[in-house]
Amino acid sequence: MAQWQLTSVNLADINPIIEIERQSFSWPWKRVSFLGELNNGQACSYMVKLNDSTHADKVIAYIFFRQVKEELHILKIAVTPAWRSRGIASRLLKKCFTTGLKRGATSAFLEVRPSNASAMALYNKKGFRIIGRRPKYYTDTREDALVLMKNLKEDV
Repeated sequence: MAQWQLTSVNLADINPIIEIERQSFSWPWKRVSFLGELNNGQACSYMVKLNDSTHADKVIAYIFFRQVKEELHILKIAVTPAWRSRGIASRLLKKCFTTGLKRGATSAFLEVRPSNASAMALYNKKGFRIIGRRPKYYTDTREDALVLMKNLKEDV
């Protein structure tokens, strides 16, 4: 059984993160966006690496978020397709929430496609609620985005 290690993202990890991004999104972020987040003082990012003899230091998931005052804004979260449905995204979200709470955050926000059923199920399980809609938010399909919020004072 593979072992996971959750660590902060650094510059050397951007290439495998970009590959996961390309596998996960029809409109992926470019390198410059990830580099901008690494250099942003309000941003935080974590990744999950496999840590065993077969897959030493292979990046399999990541989360990028910012904290602005009491609000966490989750910008990106993805797990490589072969490792989905194993609790990895839940673990990344929990790390995001605990980091935010330590820094004084009281809520978390994100946007998601209504058609992304697996993401919607995860966010619902984690206590997010729909608080709004951004019409035609996604430029590739003109699909709306649902705006979700989680109260971090609830069970994290």
